[in-house]
Amino acid sequence: MDAIEFMKLAIVDEKGAVAKYKQAAKAAKDPAAKALFERFVDEEQVHIDILEGEIEKLKKAGKK
Repeated sequence: MDAIEFMKLAIVDEKGAVAKYKQAAKAAKDPAAKALFERFVDEEQVHIDILEGEIEKLKKAGKK
């Protein structure tokens, strides 16, 4: 598996985490817990953005 393929798989995992944290935030009764899960959603999205950016860098560099 090359670096791009690995990062694409990591993005799938990150998106799964986003979905779980969104679900947890929606179900949370405690406002502090809801805010925590919403923060986790934002953090996971940052990870996705970083991975996508790194994939683009590798593609521009001609690597797989």
